[in-house]
Amino acid sequence: MPEPLDSKEEQIQVIEANADRIIAVAKKGYIDFKEKGTVVILRQLENNTTVLEDWQIVFKPIVLLPNVVSDWKESGLQDLIIKYNPETSVICTFLYPDGAHTSYHFSAD
Repeated sequence: MPEPLDSKEEQIQVIEANADRIIAVAKKGYIDFKEKGTVVILRQLENNTTVLEDWQIVFKPIVLLPNVVSDWKESGLQDLIIKYNPETSVICTFLYPDGAHTSYHFSAD
């Protein structure tokens, strides 16, 4: 799998800077789809700042994940989604144009 364009530290900074929006998208997605999933954070090839635009934060339920992340089962994302409680926590996945991705689980508190 290709390497993400952002370091782990940079990804965590993005999560911290956008936590409220990520949590809101996750909660709305879970209510709308009635299914667990992940908030996909779409990253660009350049200008990757901590400020995200609305189009960069999208909820994908577990049934639609194969359309977005081809190796989501092998990468452990499936297990992560199955184990978390969407009432109290969020999973977000950074997705890059080259197919690289990294997922994080964090508390909604």
